[in-house]
Amino acid sequence: METIAVTQQVVLQKVFEPRLAVFRVKANFIAPYRKCKYLYMDPKDLKTKGSFTKHVLRIAGAWPNGTYYLKLSNGQVFARFDMIDGKIHKFYKDSPITGKLYPVWAFWK
Repeated sequence: METIAVTQQVVLQKVFEPRLAVFRVKANFIAPYRKCKYLYMDPKDLKTKGSFTKHVLRIAGAWPNGTYYLKLSNGQVFARFDMIDGKIHKFYKDSPITGKLYPVWAFWK
């Protein structure tokens, strides 16, 4: 009997929105971050990972330690990152649940 391997090619679309909702991961749930409900961006801030990181740190440098989501208006997670001591410790490339790449990576390729 032959086995057939099925590969799935992920096509990322560049979905730009100037206003992204900010969500903070808590112990048992994800909630909107009350101190900063939205993060506003320009297209120039998404050209490279470095420019995106600098823009986020200008706004989120004083946020508490934890994991944060930036969501689009349709509810899709645009980016996910960990803040530790005022620095972005890690940008997540794909979702641990679905395995799909976050849309922010389409701008950095």
